[in-house]
Amino acid sequence: MSIKVDLGELGAAMAEHDFAYLLSPGRERPHVLAVVPRLVDGALVIDSPGRSAAALAAEHPAVTLVFPPRRAGGYSLIVDGDASVPGGGTGRAAPDAPTALTVRPGHAVLHRPATGSSEPSPTGCDGDCKPLDRQA
Repeated sequence: MSIKVDLGELGAAMAEHDFAYLLSPGRERPHVLAVVPRLVDGALVIDSPGRSAAALAAEHPAVTLVFPPRRAGGYSLIVDGDASVPGGGTGRAAPDAPTALTVRPGHAVLHRPATGSSEPSPTGCDGDCKPLDRQA
């Protein structure tokens, strides 16, 4: 079953999840980091992301946040966006890790694998997914 959520309701959708995985394009393989983002003025803010995540955001800002469901059969929240480090830092010059990483969401879906008993998705995707509307 799909649940209608738009980006204006992203905070409510995030409240249904405990944490997310930040997926960044890495130098040799994808970089994955478990994070607890906060929604601030329409952006997802990740406190203390670490130097690697900050450096990768500067090199490849396109990232994905995957919020796994709390229980089996629940929906994952998947948010694609562009990451940046406030102040434009990359985390390389300073010995300390950056204090925050910001992700501006551009696209998001609620998603779960389809099963034999799943109702067809109103969006026509193969899995049981529902797009979130873009924020105005």
